[in-house]
Amino acid sequence: MSIKYGFTGFSILFVFATLAACGGGSGGDSAAVPETNIVPRFAYVANVADDTVSIYTVNATTGQMRHNGYAATGASPHSVGVDPLGRFAYVANWGDNTVSAFAINASTGALTSIGAAVPTGTWPYAVTVDPTGKFAYVANEASANVSAYSIDASTGALTAVPGPPFAAGGDPRSMTIDPTGKFAYVANATNNTVAAYSIDASTGALTEVDQNGAAAGTRVATGSTPQSVTVDPSSRFAYVANLGSDTVSAYSINASTGALTSVGAAVAAGASPTSVTVDPSGKFAYVANLNSFSVSAYTIDASTGALTSIAGATTGAGSTPRAVIIDPSGKFAYVASGTSNAVSVYTIDAVSGVLTSAGTVSGRTGPFSIAMTRGTTPVTYTPNFAYVANYGPYLQSNPAAYRIDPATGALTRVPSVGSGGLLTAVATDPTGRFAYATNDLLIESPGMVTVLSYRIDAATGALTYSGNPAVMSSNPRSVAVDPSGRFAYVANQGSYNVSAYTIDATTGALTIVGSVNTGIDPWSVSVDPSGRFVFVVNQGSNTVSAYSINSNTGALTEIDQNGAAAGNALAVGAQPQSITVDPTGRFAYLTAASNHTLVTLSIDPVTGALTGISASGTGGNTPSFAAVSPDGRFAYVTNSGSNDVGVLGIDAATGALTNLGMIVSAGTNPSSIAVEASGQFAYVTNLGSGDVSAYRINASTGALSAVGAAVPAEQAPISIATTGSIQ
Repeated sequence: MSIKYGFTGFSILFVFATLAACGGGSGGDSAAVPETNIVPRFAYVANVADDTVSIYTVNATTGQMRHNGYAATGASPHSVGVDPLGRFAYVANWGDNTVSAFAINASTGALTSIGAAVPTGTWPYAVTVDPTGKFAYVANEASANVSAYSIDASTGALTAVPGPPFAAGGDPRSMTIDPTGKFAYVANATNNTVAAYSIDASTGALTEVDQNGAAAGTRVATGSTPQSVTVDPSSRFAYVANLGSDTVSAYSINASTGALTSVGAAVAAGASPTSVTVDPSGKFAYVANLNSFSVSAYTIDASTGALTSIAGATTGAGSTPRAVIIDPSGKFAYVASGTSNAVSVYTIDAVSGVLTSAGTVSGRTGPFSIAMTRGTTPVTYTPNFAYVANYGPYLQSNPAAYRIDPATGALTRVPSVGSGGLLTAVATDPTGRFAYATNDLLIESPGMVTVLSYRIDAATGALTYSGNPAVMSSNPRSVAVDPSGRFAYVANQGSYNVSAYTIDATTGALTIVGSVNTGIDPWSVSVDPSGRFVFVVNQGSNTVSAYSINSNTGALTEIDQNGAAAGNALAVGAQPQSITVDPTGRFAYLTAASNHTLVTLSIDPVTGALTGISASGTGGNTPSFAAVSPDGRFAYVTNSGSNDVGVLGIDAATGALTNLGMIVSAGTNPSSIAVEASGQFAYVTNLGSGDVSAYRINASTGALSAVGAAVPAEQAPISIATTGSIQ
């Protein structure tokens, strides 16, 4: 049973320019000294292989990236950038010669398309926005030019700057604008140069400038195959990553003309450096090395701009790292690794510049570029409502709705009107606007075995039955909603399959996409947080089936899990009950009832196949369901045979579990468990005692402490889901 949360509410933010990766490079902030009270808010990653942009929230204290859905783009997106106020995002679609525009929800970070994509030159490789937010530029690889656009301040819509595109060198791969907004620089991969331009502040037009005392338009030499160019926060220095010569070139910038002058010999990088960035303090530079799977770190001479490699500071960075950026606070570095389908997070030592790994989060397919917004307040999650599916006592019972007290975690019943049945599961969509419940009648009738759709009142949490049940296969046991909020999936025990549905964004109504076979008695379904994979526990055959999700239609394709023919499920034994995926998307956790363990499974970041790692005792008997804390540090398991909840620690690197020996009492036959989005509270449905237990989570130890007495539900509460808001 999938536990999801929704995002509602608004907050007023002052969100400023980001360190946006432009074809693998990124620019700096506009001040040499980091601004105070500036924190990261949202991150966006362009996924070149599946035509999407992933959305993440960023924890300002730990640097953790949390999945927050995704949006469809044009074909083969190579670059994403955001405007200085964090209101709009732009994506260069290399595969169809367009740039997509999106409005950014200031509270949630969600992306909404701004009309049709706009034409560019051929093979747009990089997109960047000037510091004033008035203009956007796209470097076009095959047509060797730069497209310029004015930005509508109200809507974010792009309008081409009059006249033809502006000439660049061969295969421009990266473009950056200095923090003053006066000059632009383009790295030209095939003729080993950087072109410099002055920017007309009124029109956005580019005029190429003289760079070496010869005729205007003469370009400065770089190393071989320059991939990325960036300017430091003081606007005094520029740096270029040279993929072909494994070096980084440094230049001083003429403040009047924008011309570049070499600072000295290029410095060594790793193999095939593809992205370079400078931290907000201007003290350190970092380079992602594509073929040595690493990040190099350098100190910057404050007087000359020269780079000095930091001894022993080269850090592993997944497979084929494509882009590196620094968050606006200067505390964290982020690296998108293309073939690892992941983003690595690092803390930055403020004195030495050395990077230390702070974890990895899964991505979608082919992360290629990163952009990040910033603000004056960190992202916070607030719990709103909880919903409980009751398996009885009436054929027309409804999901029970509760308001969550955000201070104490206490639950208060909310009256709701709807139409239910013998409900087996409940889930909510990521926006917190809709809820879905599966209806499993003991005596089936045509049209009566359904998925029920409800609208959620944003103010009260009350449910209103939508009146459009989706007819389905027999004995539905579990429902899950994907992180984009576009698709829903139901495991059908009686028909040995999983059904896929599209969700109407306005009404929440479900439309069947199709069904695919599972093993015997599919009992639990879960969607990974990136939205790429679906996992189904087959209780009757002691297996787990895995499926890839078509990001356009929501249709499922079964994944090979054991190296044989596609469609083979993973044998797990031990009477599996449920599966849940951790917040990073790298591990899944399976409850094994007959041997009283929680099993760690590794998720292949490319294929989605599962591999067993280890198992840990849950501290009780007959574990039913598990949930993972939003920070990924703790797992919680309901033990239905011993009427308690076990707490386990999670190794961030391996996903392995450690029983922490902290057992807390629950009601009779605890079934489902949910940890709400803020990570402060956990909720357990007690099937036998007909109530819901609430617990406060100790953020340091993971320990649970009861929040008052259990609150009544209807008979046999079997599943719970929560919603929350972002501010």
